Amino acid sequence: MLPSTMTWMMTAASVVDGMALNPRQLSPAATTTGGTATPTLQNGSTVSKNFEPLNNDTSSYYLGYREEDFAQPYAKYWNPVVAPLTEELISGLTSSPVAEALAFSAHQASDYLTRPGYLSLENGYTIDKNGTVMVAALSEVPEVTGDAYDWWFGWHSVQTARYKLWNPVAHQYAYRVPVTEDWANTTFKERYIGMTSFIDEYVGNDAAQLSIQFLNSESLGFNVTAWPSQGIETIVAGRIKIGGFTTTDFDNVSYLMHQIRRRPDGKRELRSRFWIAKENHGTQQLGHDLAVHCQIEMTHLGSFLPALYQEFKNTL
Repeated sequence: MLPSTMTWMMTAASVVDGMALNPRQLSPAATTTGGTATPTLQNGSTVSKNFEPLNNDTSSYYLGYREEDFAQPYAKYWNPVVAPLTEELISGLTSSPVAEALAFSAHQASDYLTRPGYLSLENGYTIDKNGTVMVAALSEVPEVTGDAYDWWFGWHSVQTARYKLWNPVAHQYAYRVPVTEDWANTTFKERYIGMTSFIDEYVGNDAAQLSIQFLNSESLGFNVTAWPSQGIETIVAGRIKIGGFTTTDFDNVSYLMHQIRRRPDGKRELRSRFWIAKENHGTQQLGHDLAVHCQIEMTHLGSFLPALYQEFKNTL
């Protein structure tokens, strides 16, 4: 069981708007650049581009690494073995779907996800009155900084072999739009804001093409200047479309958010939320499978990202 959540479960909680909150205050985040650093790129070039052309043939996608993947300079970080799910997630899924009163929309997240402590739903899912599935997963990523997490979203999206590092039992394909981007004088966060990631992955038993269009957190109401006092190092946010690749066909309901937050012990946790509209393939089964998928990949990412970041942060 996560020590931070154990503390929450053993503490008498207050209830605000149907959300049980741990009265414990998180410590401020350690001094980080929060994605504002402008790194120096190696090898002279500043233009990031996809390594392969767009491939829409799903029959050619595959799980795992092959010979050409192992030839990549970062292949030593490939590890096909993932950690087991936490007891909290297993318990949360057993209880899910929980009461719809615990649901809130992505447009309300700037309130809920900046409150101190934890919400009643941190692991599991619920379905609101409109049929939208809200998924929550809490993962331990003790050494992953906000900068490293922001860097990852820009760096991995241009090559499938990079994307596969993240979830070796589910990820099959990745491609970025636009095809090329000039990263000169850009922060890690600026590298992925506005881009659309085309991916293909297994969520549960089924594989599907997904499109994720990344947004500036402020567009969803977050006050970034308050994050240091809230222990927040970054929030990655984006629109989601399930089924096919698109840069325009998004609803105003389906989103993802991943928050890196610093705990009182100085380690970090990753609080993830997904909202999937009923019309966007949102189902009870997807709620279960997406929570499992998310914790597997975020925990796995936390096992190698600090070292990968230190070695490759100045590469395209």
